[in-house]
Amino acid sequence: MSAGAGQPVAGAARVARLATLACVGLFSIAMLAACVCYPGGSWTLPSSDGFSLLRNFWCDLLRSRAINGADNALGKQLAGVGFAALGLGLWPFWWVASTLLERRSRWLVWRLGAASAAALIAMALLPSDRHPLAHGVVALAGGLLGAAAAALCVHARLPGESRLSFRRWSGALTLSLSLAHVALYVNVAYLGGAESVTHPAVQKLATLSLLLWVLGTVARARSAPDTLTLAKHRARTSAV
Repeated sequence: MSAGAGQPVAGAARVARLATLACVGLFSIAMLAACVCYPGGSWTLPSSDGFSLLRNFWCDLLRSRAINGADNALGKQLAGVGFAALGLGLWPFWWVASTLLERRSRWLVWRLGAASAAALIAMALLPSDRHPLAHGVVALAGGLLGAAAAALCVHARLPGESRLSFRRWSGALTLSLSLAHVALYVNVAYLGGAESVTHPAVQKLATLSLLLWVLGTVARARSAPDTLTLAKHRARTSAV
């Protein structure tokens, strides 16, 4: 690959990394603002005030009325912006993550990740208070698609990368916590299990680990050459 041919690819990769970081930043700010605006109420303490990281779910912020009955119009709008930003940001992120992988894995990771990101945006458009069944189905499907893409990324060990690199262990932690969150959700929503503080706490930890993994992957992609370029270089040099 000539230097001129590689410049557009490098430029697109840089734009994708910056778009990912910008969307993650917007998500963090919007969700923090939505938490501040949330009037109160959770499934374990319906009459409480404010948003609790240990008792509320992110989707509670998308309700037109908070669980305690107060108006949550502003918080809902802010949370919608946050979810949309994360969903949009995961589109370029999954492309960035896939460029670190070999050709046979990158296509699958990109498709699974893109579908997962689309499901996240759909969740914002289908709040749980108005569309409880659709919201749950979309959330579950998106989570499983994202988990499959994450598993492929974490399994791959890049050239020169340590077995316990930040990218790999943060991805493994994200995958583990996300699957735990899915299991808890299924238990409560479909198997009649009792709600507890464990479920929302696991969700917050999964979100935090996801953000760390995104940052670690973007940083790794910035410093690592594209694997497809390496493969072409090896094929060209071996043929000489």
